[in-house]
Amino acid sequence: MKRSSEWFLIPLALILASGALLLPLWLQGGSQGHDLFHHLLSGHYFAQQLWQGEIYPRWLMAMNGGFGSPTFFFYPPLPYYVSALFAGPQAPLHHAITPLLWSASLALLLSGLFAYLWLRSFASPLRALAATLLYLALPYHLGMDLYARFALAEFWAFVWAPLILLGQDLANQRSRKGLPLLTLALALLAFSHLPSLLLMMGLITLRALLQAWRSRILFPIQLVAMAQVLGLVMAAILLLPALLDQGAISMELMRGGMFDFRRNFLDRLPSGWGDWRFRGHMAWQSMLTMGLLLVAWAATREPRHPELLMWGIIGTVSFLMMLPLSEPIWHLLPPLQRVQFPWRCNLALATVAVVALGTPVDRSWQWVWWGLLLVTLVSSLAYVAYSPLTQAPRKDMIESEFDSKRSAREYRPSQVPISLFTPTLLAWKGEFQPPVTTEQPGAAWKIIRWQPRWLELDVKAQQPTKLILHQYDYPGWQARLDDSLTLEVSANRQGLLQVWIPAGQHTLTLKLAARWPELWGIGISLFGWLCWLMLAGLGAKTPKKRVTRTRVIA
Repeated sequence: MKRSSEWFLIPLALILASGALLLPLWLQGGSQGHDLFHHLLSGHYFAQQLWQGEIYPRWLMAMNGGFGSPTFFFYPPLPYYVSALFAGPQAPLHHAITPLLWSASLALLLSGLFAYLWLRSFASPLRALAATLLYLALPYHLGMDLYARFALAEFWAFVWAPLILLGQDLANQRSRKGLPLLTLALALLAFSHLPSLLLMMGLITLRALLQAWRSRILFPIQLVAMAQVLGLVMAAILLLPALLDQGAISMELMRGGMFDFRRNFLDRLPSGWGDWRFRGHMAWQSMLTMGLLLVAWAATREPRHPELLMWGIIGTVSFLMMLPLSEPIWHLLPPLQRVQFPWRCNLALATVAVVALGTPVDRSWQWVWWGLLLVTLVSSLAYVAYSPLTQAPRKDMIESEFDSKRSAREYRPSQVPISLFTPTLLAWKGEFQPPVTTEQPGAAWKIIRWQPRWLELDVKAQQPTKLILHQYDYPGWQARLDDSLTLEVSANRQGLLQVWIPAGQHTLTLKLAARWPELWGIGISLFGWLCWLMLAGLGAKTPKKRVTRTRVIA
């Protein structure tokens, strides 16, 4: 394939492939996967506040029946910036899923393009394209992550994973572009999905250790350590509040119940054709993917090639980490427990790497591999066709979610009683109660401003009065009277803001001010991005070629 035509035909092929893979999702208007409603509501109200002029909407004012939610103090925002661009400034509620589908479509296309860039660095165009198409259609990537789970944020992690590996490869080859690319891809992954960030950091660290062991030099480990530190610094605007403010929300829900890693190992297979339970098919598809890797490795002419051997080890380790026998390792490494679901180790790109590195030979193994691939694709297609999770979202369920506007339970402010966080109650409060109430008679007020992180009232009170403002209390809320007197802010029994004001006519202002984790996060991120720009500038400079002068002797 000629170089000029390659960069026209390959994107065209990936556009067509992405369109075909996503066509059922578009035709039925999405799927009712695990995370649909979280993304549906968060995406809609994030876009709404963004188009109103808020650069980084952390506090979603309309969520939870209009009481607000601190979702984006903790949740990565990048996929929602993308969906917000597709939503536009006047996105209607009944079309809230459409921007998410556009975001997912762009993510699938970009994941293919970046995977091809990485694979093309060590494989022929046709083999790189074949492995890229396999990457797009892998059951966990497409069938499980998108159709069954509608895990938009994790779906975006598949965009940055190949770029991380490409950056690592270029850096190991002493290319000046390698370290900036590796660092940037890690930062973008942090802004997309934090559990996947932990997994990819583990993957490139393991890869660096294997490379250092093979080459007997520490350079690969030093590169990865430097990139990870700078990538985390660049993402500090998200990471500092997310790590240091966890006591303000119900974060314990993220570590227990269905999120407990001990409950999410692959420990059972489907009991029959009609068994469409998620966990069973996850185990089945993971086994098939592992089979594709092992058979491709066995069919290769040089199965002990260093790169093949390394990716075989990474793929095998990733698979074993999804099984109950790896539980002691999960206990030994507490940060790994934040991944929550061991089956997320399917993110490893070992299978496509082995396929791309393999040499086509005329062996029976090859036919075994093609047969296994057919079984894998048919199984994934059958699951998408028959699983209830992958069916079109029900209209009544969407309407019910938008009635309550309830955020995920783990983002419920810690002082809000669980009994007052039900969808029915939140919907009732949002519909029938005014935004400000009081228990004392003789008070009147006029709302001047009711915007995210900024409430302002003109108040006239005949006696000292306790006002209850219908926004959840959260660390950082500050109240001032007449722009001079600071008032104490607290939470009532429902977790709502309450403040006492003296008798008289006053202007009351409440602002959700940026606290030190948010401020320090902004400052550290700016410093990190400046460092990255300097690093990228150095990488963009090509070393000057030495000009040798020859003396002509007559």
